[in-house]
Amino acid sequence: MAHISIIIPCYNASPYIDRCLTSITTQTIGIDFLKIICIDDASTDDTWQRLSQWEQLYPDNILLVHFDTRAKQGAARNVGMQYVDTPYVSYLDADDWIEPDYFSIMYTYATKFSCEVVCCSFERDFSTELTYLTNRGTERSTRFLVIDSDEKRKFFLHVRSMGYSAWGKLLRTDFLNSHGIYFLENIAYEDNFWSSLLHLYAEHVVIVEEKLYHYFVNPNSTIMKENADYHTDYITVYLLLWREWIKRGFYPHFKHELEYDYLYSFYFCFLRILIVRYTTPSYSLFLLLKQLFLERVPDYCTNPYIDEHFSDFHKLMLQPLSTPICKKDFLIFAEHAKVYWKIQAQEQ
Repeated sequence: MAHISIIIPCYNASPYIDRCLTSITTQTIGIDFLKIICIDDASTDDTWQRLSQWEQLYPDNILLVHFDTRAKQGAARNVGMQYVDTPYVSYLDADDWIEPDYFSIMYTYATKFSCEVVCCSFERDFSTELTYLTNRGTERSTRFLVIDSDEKRKFFLHVRSMGYSAWGKLLRTDFLNSHGIYFLENIAYEDNFWSSLLHLYAEHVVIVEEKLYHYFVNPNSTIMKENADYHTDYITVYLLLWREWIKRGFYPHFKHELEYDYLYSFYFCFLRILIVRYTTPSYSLFLLLKQLFLERVPDYCTNPYIDEHFSDFHKLMLQPLSTPICKKDFLIFAEHAKVYWKIQAQEQ
């Protein structure tokens, strides 16, 4: 009987899906322990044919769902959850893959500590082949977190202990369903919304300090593509997230922590997208970002976490928030920031 469902959104994943599914079907935990749910998001290549071949190989373990029109990863994951009948669920991206004992390790921790969430570290991988790591350590120790007080929750929120991604995690199905933790649909950057809700509700978490997940650095992925219209979805995601915090009653209770998250994850991260992912950063989009952020967090400069966590560069990036900046100066400012971020990326 399967204990773990794996939801994989697939859009034009033909070049990668064999690698992904090979890494899953050869897991040391055993294929019978797994239910693999692949959602073909109206692919225009032969993804569906490849998935069908895999289904024929593992008819008892692989379930296929086909979308006639594209709905993006959030909708694919939400629909996938409707087919989950196992105690645990995990998400993979179709161009990524996992270490052979990924589920053995994650499931062992989940059951040993009765966790809602188990997270692992990952490797940024440029390989086009199915390769595994010889050194998976991170020089940090695996830790079990119990978030059973407001003070612990505040720390957990502002350090973002579980990261922003849906992948690289094993989650208890009833936990997600009971708290209504879902993905935004028909929009990019849906992980950011989902992961914020995860941080607000999780009480028992294991952070596994091993690189068990291979994140394929795909130049054609959503976040890497230059000058794409959907990058502005990022703004929509964070406007909806702000509304969700208020709707669920979290904002007044964790004001400093959520405003710090908004400063970093919304203002700072979208500013980076604007500068790095566009040939010419849009001055008008920057002004919109500034307006929307200041409407919600006008007193950001008094946030106690800025001095604790922001580097000198981060603080420099805050200057256009507090002072007017013309288009010419913004483009100069953006060019300096782009150089810094390119150097930083090369060093990773």
